[in-house]
Order: sequence, then structure tokens, then C-alpha cells
Amino acid sequence: MFVHLRVRSGYSFLFGAFTLKALIEKVKELGMDSIALTDRNGLYGAVKFYKLCQKDGIKPIIGVEAPFEDGSLIVLLAKDFSGYKNLCRLISKVNLHSKGTLSLKLLHNYSGGIYCLTGGREGKIWRLITLGKVKEAEKFSLELKSIFWERLFIEVQNHGLKGDREMMEALISLSRRLRIPPVATNSVTFLKKEDFQIHRTLVEIQRVIHHRKVYPLPSDQFYLKTKKEMKKAIALSEPIENTAALARSINLHLPLGKLHPPGNPAEEFPRLSKLCYQNLSRKYRFLPAEVIKRLDHELSLIKEKGYSSYFLVAHHIFEFARSRGIRCSIRGSAAGSLVSYLLFGGIDPIEHGLLFERFLNDGRFDPPDIDLDFDSERREEVMAYTLERYEGKAALVATIPTFRARSALREIGRTFGYSYPEISELTRFVPYHLSPSDIPEALRRLPELSDSPLQDEHKLIELAFKLDGLPRQLSVHLGGVVVSEELADLVPLELSARGFPLAQYDKDDLEALGITRFDLLGLRMHTAISKTLSYLQSKGIELHLENIPLDDCKTYELLRSTETVGVFQVESPGQRQLLGRLQPRTFSDIVIEISLFRPGPMEAKIIEPYLKRRSGKETISYPHPSLKPILKETYGVLIFQEQVLRVIQELTGLGLDWADDFRRSMKANRPREKMQALKEKFVSACLGNGIDKELAEEVWRQVSAFASYGFCKAHATSFAIITYQSAYLKANYPLEFYLGLLNSGPVGSYPHRVILNEARRRFPVFPPHVNFSDYGYKEENGGIRVGFSVIKGLGSKLAARIIKERNSRGPFLSLSEFERRTR
Repeated sequence: MFVHLRVRSGYSFLFGAFTLKALIEKVKELGMDSIALTDRNGLYGAVKFYKLCQKDGIKPIIGVEAPFEDGSLIVLLAKDFSGYKNLCRLISKVNLHSKGTLSLKLLHNYSGGIYCLTGGREGKIWRLITLGKVKEAEKFSLELKSIFWERLFIEVQNHGLKGDREMMEALISLSRRLRIPPVATNSVTFLKKEDFQIHRTLVEIQRVIHHRKVYPLPSDQFYLKTKKEMKKAIALSEPIENTAALARSINLHLPLGKLHPPGNPAEEFPRLSKLCYQNLSRKYRFLPAEVIKRLDHELSLIKEKGYSSYFLVAHHIFEFARSRGIRCSIRGSAAGSLVSYLLFGGIDPIEHGLLFERFLNDGRFDPPDIDLDFDSERREEVMAYTLERYEGKAALVATIPTFRARSALREIGRTFGYSYPEISELTRFVPYHLSPSDIPEALRRLPELSDSPLQDEHKLIELAFKLDGLPRQLSVHLGGVVVSEELADLVPLELSARGFPLAQYDKDDLEALGITRFDLLGLRMHTAISKTLSYLQSKGIELHLENIPLDDCKTYELLRSTETVGVFQVESPGQRQLLGRLQPRTFSDIVIEISLFRPGPMEAKIIEPYLKRRSGKETISYPHPSLKPILKETYGVLIFQEQVLRVIQELTGLGLDWADDFRRSMKANRPREKMQALKEKFVSACLGNGIDKELAEEVWRQVSAFASYGFCKAHATSFAIITYQSAYLKANYPLEFYLGLLNSGPVGSYPHRVILNEARRRFPVFPPHVNFSDYGYKEENGGIRVGFSVIKGLGSKLAARIIKERNSRGPFLSLSEFERRTR
């Protein structure tokens, strides 16, 4: 039996030449029952690897190839969960505090539960022996032995290169003298000999694109060899047999699916409960029994699921932003929770018929998802505060993009020596969503590529094809932050480009480990609104948008006029056309408009039936009288996911948690036989609740067809309030609103020139002027003065110099004076 203990996948970015899926398929093909993953500098693919191995009955061995300061590499393997935790802590220490390199002291501190492999071609011992420094090699080996004892092994390798046989003999001799057992490894970097070309291409991308001093492996022998091939290469039984013995002794179980919250839920639940009840009296003048009952129900489930600390951390972050005057709001299904309303404000879920069960219920095992939006210009403050406040327990979430067709073609093209214009010409009409493996089919099928010079680039296309699915790099998720008491034990970290701790796992892997994620997102409309309110405040107008009436006549007149350029969510031509047909008069109409103008409802063709029923051109009907209270708001047309839940609950008599599980099951593109089983279950429950079979089957047809298209009402409502607020500002304070938009970067669908043209119809717009302009846009004589920022090539520093000179010594009287004073 032989087990590969040194394997570098595509997560050894731009070095390893295969995906994890391909690795497991190859391992199964070769009849192996165990395999290691030891990517360079991190555990990036460890969780995905572990899950794939579990699924296919392969024993996973998780490790890392870590560098010393001299560039030599050492392999560390987790023997058990304690070893995995030490690997995570060691990698984090190396990346966050030791400039990315190991030391023997660090190894000593975090050696428990870890096997160490040293001596391979890229190891320090090999280098020392090659230089004739055998005594130094012995000393280093003994230092490692004093740390790892019986968990230390000396790697022997033979890639058929000059000197490999002699080096193998020297390492075996060292192993016997120092009584350190040998193991055979092959530094697997590609799966087949012919994949050597992929590895060379990836390394060349590193050299040409990223300007790194890195070299490809010296031969095509670094592939996933069979046991027979390894026996032939090593020709000694002990190193081969030791790999299997080592693999058998490994017993690693990752705690997937177990919650690892940001605090102690049992201790923190009383705080959460007290906070909610304190805010309850502030939100409701009178307390109906249904509100108390709803809050008790939500808190009870949050306590049962262990999510109390998650809500408290989100509230703490939210309160920090609010205390600093950073505009913020909640979005998504979380807006349907009464607890969320009491903690984060927004829209009353009870008044607007929102369901807690769409956000969290007894049948859901995935963690809740609280998404918070902040003023884009100040979101970084919130991120920095969160990471500092929960230092050692918090990190940014990673995203690991794979090669797409365009990126593969562009980067390989650069390694071919093609110029930027040549590469642009080659990729001009290649769709952005295309995978590298789809390029040949696209060249045959897409008319826009029929005359492309790409048609003749056979070598380029062949290489790009082979990069399909390979990770490119570790990047930062748009707004994800994880907080957990056990983060250091579960997640390896490194530094982001901005110097923040960054998890080496993406959101799916973190969720699998039960680590709760917060999405702290930037919203440009919050920036524009904040600036608008600031301009109003400078004029003595104190406006609190949380207290404005939701029935302002001028706001609805603006919406019905479709003059909504710059208004959140309703400014595109299609949305404005829908506004004109819908003619909104209530806040509920805004919620419906936002929900209708989505790919799902448009694909399901439910816009026309809704508009016809609303205008009286089509009869309003309901599948069953009991569904009228649920569908009355939308004239009998299913629009919201929450309606699906309530329809299922009403007809089957079962709980909302079962209904939500049912809804999600129908969305999963299930095979025909599974959908049939779901149908039978639904119809049976309806019959048990006294519903006629024919009616049950008709409702099933409607609900199952709709489940993939419905929109979450809680999310639509949380966005609709921002839509209303931005429309209110435009209707009542248009000049200040335009200034807020123009000074907030690209806020919506349109560039500044479109916003300016819109503003010009109501106010004078003055061009940039050295004697009057600031860097941005400002109010002047009842109109808008355009700033220096629009002038190409005139940056903020030069603008600041002009303004400083003008303010200190007066306006410029001539061109020559301007040139002299500003140089």
C-alpha cells in the first residue's frame, strides 16, 4: 500500500495544475483509499477537499507546505483535530506576525498533533546535503526531532533527475543514523505527465503578470504516480510502507455542521431578550398580544438555535455605525424578523405582513443571514472597528475566483508576448460569463466570434481550455466578516492587501464549519442621502428620514410621473415604464413594483396579470376562498415568497417552517421523480386538511411553477423604504438631492452627465471655473457649480492647490496670472 503525502492542487495558486474534483476522481481511478492535500502556504482548499473525500469514501489527510526564511519548504500534516487546530494557529501566526515564514520556535509552540515531513527536493536538508553540509543537515534534522519526536519523517524522492538516486541514498543513510523513519513522496503538482504543460503555463503567468521570481519544476515526473510507479522509483520497501502506516495513524474529523458562534449563547441570551423588550416599548405605543406572542416565539427559536450572540454582535456593529453618524440599514429576509426590527429599525414586519419563518425557522439548519448596508464612503470605518473590536475572533471572508475564458486568454496571451491591443482584439467579443472549456463551442456558435482573430489561435485556446476551474488567487469577499470565539482554532488567516486579517476559506467553507458571517455592505444611495441631509442641515433644515410620513403626496406624484432618475431601485427605463403603468399611491405599491421588476417575475410572466387585475381589465379570482386574505394585496397573483409559505400553510394545515422547507425544496431544480414525491406529499397534506384533490393539484401547479420566481417581500420592503426616502428627497429638496447624488460617485445606473442634464431642466448648471469651483459639485446662485473633478487630468492634489491659492490671495484675474500663481 502507498499513500501520496505531498500533493499540491490548484490552491497552490498558479503552481498546482488540477482541481480538487479532478484529484479525487484520479485517486478513485487508481484504486487509492487515502490522499493528502498539502498546498503551499495555506489550507485554502482543505474544507472542500475534506467534504469531497467524505462523499467518495476517501480518507482525507490535511496539511500544508510551509516555507522557512531561506525559501526551503517543510510539510506539516494534521494527525487529528488538535493537529488541525495547531496548523490553523501556526499558519495564522506565520502570515500575520512572521512575514510569511516559519521559524523553529513557532514550530515548537504549535507542534502538537502534527506530523512533519522534511528532506524533499525543496527542503532544507536536501539543499544542505547538496552543498556538502552534511553535519548542518544532521543538526537541523535533530532540531526538528526535538520538536516532533516520533512524528518526524525524512522524505525520500526520485524524479529521475541527475543526482536524485545519490540524494536518496544520502537521505536514507541520514534517516538510519538519526533514527528518523523515511517516507516516499513525489511532490505531486499535476495529475498526468502531459499536464506538466499546464504547470509551466501557470508559473509563466506568475513571472510575466505578477513579476515573481519563480521557476517551474524541472521535469514531468511530479505527477500522481501509481503505487507500482512509486515502488520502481524508490526501490526500497520501508519508505513506501511508512506512507501507509502514517496514513492509518491519522484520524482527523472536522466539526462540520456544528455552530461556532461569536460568543456564549447561553450567557448572552438574557441580554438579547432584555434589549428587545426595552426597545419594544419604544417602537409600539400600545402592545397588542400578537406582538408579545411573536417576540416570544422569535426569541425562543433564537435561543434554541444558539444564535443570540450572533444577533448581539450584529447589533453592536450597527450601534457603532449609528453612534458615528454612519447611515445604515438592514436588507434581505432578516427584515422580516421582529427581533431584527427592534435591534436595527427599518420596517415593522407585523404591519407589513412579513414572516419570521422566511428568515429563520425550526426546519432550517443553515445559519441566519443578517446583511447590513452602510454609507459606502464610511463602510471601511465599520469594517476596521469590527475587526479591531473582535481582534483574534474576527476576519474578512475570502473569495477564490477561478479562471474565466477572458482572464485565461488574456493572461496566457501576455505570456506569449502579445501586446495589450492584440489581446484586447482577441478577447473583445468573448462573453464575460464564459468558462475556458466553452471557448471552442463559442467560436463555432457565436456570430460575433466568426471573424475573430481568436479563430486561428489554436495553441492559446488549447492552454486556456486546460485552466478551466483552476483558482486564480485569494481575494476579499465584497463585505463578508466572520466572528467566532473559536476562529483561531478553525480558520487559517493571512493579511489582506489593506492589512486586515483574511480567512483562507470562502463563505461556503466557513458556513460548513458553522462560523457565522456578517455581510457589511456599502450602499452608494446611503452616501447620497447622507450628503443631502448634510446640505440641508447647513441651511438649518433638520430632517430625520426615519420619521417622515409614508403618504407624502409630492413623493407619489414624482413616482407616478416616472421622473425617477437618481431614485433608488426605480430609475432604469424598464422600472420607470412599470412605474407609469402601475401608478403607485401607497408604500405597498412601491414594494410590489420592486418585486415585479425582477428576472423571476418577468420570466414567469406575472406582471401583465397583476396590472390587468389592478386596473380592472381582468377579473380578480382566488384558488380558494381561504386564500383571499393572503393574496388580496396582490389581486390574487402570487408575487412574494412569503405568500407561498402562507398558502402552503393554509391549505395543508402544517407549520410555516415545513412550508419554507417545502418552498426551498421546490426551488432546487429537483429531478422529475423527486418533484412527483413532493407533489404527492403536498396533495396528501391538503386532503388531510379537508381540501379537494382537484383544487390541491391546481394550487400545486401554481405554487411549484412560482417557487423559482418569487421574490422575498422582506427584502423588497427593506429596499422600498430607501426608494421612498430618496424619492421624498428628490420631490421635496431636489437641488440638495442632486448635489448629494453628484458628490457620491456613481450611485445608480447613470453617469453624472445624465444626472446633470436632469438637474438642468430645473436649475442653472454652471461650468467649472478656476475662481468659483471646488473639487466636487456645489450650490451657487440657486444652481449647481460643476467642480474640478470632471476635468480629465486635473487630480485632487492640483485642484486643492488652485483652491488654496485662490482662498489665500484672491481670485485669478487673467490666464497669465493663473499660470504664474499656480505654476
